[in-house]
Amino acid sequence: MLVVTLLWAAQPVLLPLAVGIILAFTLTPLVRVFDRIRLPRFVGVALTMLITLAAIGGAGYGVADQFSELSTQVTKYTWSMRQKVADLRVGNQAAFARLVRTVDKVSDELDNSAAELRAAQPVRVVPARLTPTERLQRTATSVFEPLASAVIVLVLVAFMLGQREDLRDRIIRLTGSHNVTLTTRLLNEAADRVSRFLVAQLLINIVFGAIVAGGLYWIGVPYPALWGGLTALLRFVPFVGTLLASLLPACLAFAIFPGWIPVLQTLGLFLVLDFTAAYFVEPVVFGHRTGVSSFALLVSALFWIWVWGPVGLLLSTPLTVCIAVLGRHVRSLRFLAIMFADEPALAPHLRYYQRLLARNEDEASVLANRQVAELGVVGLMDEVLTPALVLGTQHRAGEEITEEDFDFIVESTAEIVNNIRGKQRESAVGEVRVLALSTHAPIDRVALDMLCTACAGNGLQIEALNSEVPFEETMARIAQERPTLTCVVAISPTRGAEARNYCRRIRAARPEAKLLVLRLNPIATDTEHSIARMKEAGADFVVMSIHDAVKEVEKLLAAEAASQGAREPEKLVATGSAREVHGRGKPAFSAGT
Repeated sequence: MLVVTLLWAAQPVLLPLAVGIILAFTLTPLVRVFDRIRLPRFVGVALTMLITLAAIGGAGYGVADQFSELSTQVTKYTWSMRQKVADLRVGNQAAFARLVRTVDKVSDELDNSAAELRAAQPVRVVPARLTPTERLQRTATSVFEPLASAVIVLVLVAFMLGQREDLRDRIIRLTGSHNVTLTTRLLNEAADRVSRFLVAQLLINIVFGAIVAGGLYWIGVPYPALWGGLTALLRFVPFVGTLLASLLPACLAFAIFPGWIPVLQTLGLFLVLDFTAAYFVEPVVFGHRTGVSSFALLVSALFWIWVWGPVGLLLSTPLTVCIAVLGRHVRSLRFLAIMFADEPALAPHLRYYQRLLARNEDEASVLANRQVAELGVVGLMDEVLTPALVLGTQHRAGEEITEEDFDFIVESTAEIVNNIRGKQRESAVGEVRVLALSTHAPIDRVALDMLCTACAGNGLQIEALNSEVPFEETMARIAQERPTLTCVVAISPTRGAEARNYCRRIRAARPEAKLLVLRLNPIATDTEHSIARMKEAGADFVVMSIHDAVKEVEKLLAAEAASQGAREPEKLVATGSAREVHGRGKPAFSAGT
């Protein structure tokens, strides 16, 4: 409330200062061009100001000349528009005619009531006569205030352009030498974003206005230069500027032309140009966004027009960009970046978790599918599904969610993983050399399904053992098939002892076995200790993500394939030598050699 009150009360001071800062950001690239050709700074600033004033003066003169001519013709255009509206009445029974008659009748009754009131209580308001001194004072005030503000803004811009390094150093000194890095980043990002946006937007608006003027001249709408200049100015208003600029020329075309074709041509011209600029030109020119969300721009436009009027509306976008940059770099103002910035408010795994908490399984599935397209299957599991499951276990342990909520999260995640597995292509059938098992916790079985799905997506043969059967049968299966690698999966924070027990028993039954443990939920500060305990229990490899687990499986299977490939040629050579000896009857050493 204090900030808003200060902005409103100090408008005569802050508004020229804000306009000067924005203009300085806009003109800084031109001053840098003169600096590169080694002109003195004051010469570069003077040339910049002259070029700017000449451009604004020339455009303003042309627009003002057409505006003064339009003001003399307003009566004629108003009468023509009324006549055309009257011509739209078709027949006595038409709905529009009935509506007009109803409005006329209500207006007549209101006029009669007002006349009766005037007759009952005649009141005549006579304005006070002003003295010549008061009239002169009012005239001087109305002329002097805007002129003085314009001169002050120009002087401010000239000083900011000429002494921008000194101003930057003073701001850094005010914030303190210990904040020099933060302040430098803040100033550079604000200046870069605002300057790039304003220069690009100014050039686009000028071209846009010129094309509008040419198109309206071709259509035949009077005063095309006026409408082109107005369009270039109003396009600084976010989202609705082009719409506002199209209303007056469309109304003028409606008034002076007999048919509807010129009106539709005028509206179509603005619509096509705005669509082309918004979806094709601006993304290429800007390179990337201003860093402010569309909703924030709309709210900001309402706020600044309330505080500073029409000028605040034109300044709303650059001011909002500066505020968003300030929020990104100043810790105590972080809420501004959350409110205004265009980055997602929640991380993907938090959005997924929140949708499941809200029992919106369909939206959670849509989010998961979108993340598969962006991150891939393994990325979805490591960056969305696994963090959501871990968050669910933490909240359940703290009794922040119910057991029913937790079961719904686990079951929904399991269904999403199964759907992904069903969409994958069946890999070639071959010998299964990797067996995987999990603890008895349902969340660990979901983690086991994620590992199998990720491996299958990479063409790896892996089989998940049923954790519901007695562990003795599982051990018998492992001892019988003697897999290349055995994986133990655990995500539940309370199942670490069970996973270590599996490792000990597998290691005792098969000392030569390769054993991999996928532990997706170690405590962040206790990761090394968790890995050490798993290796003490017999694990050869301990990984903390699906991605690392898939890489280890690929590495071990590739190493085994390479060793088998190295042994096969030896068998083939020995077999071929024996056959050659048997066929020719020569000594074995001869053929072998």
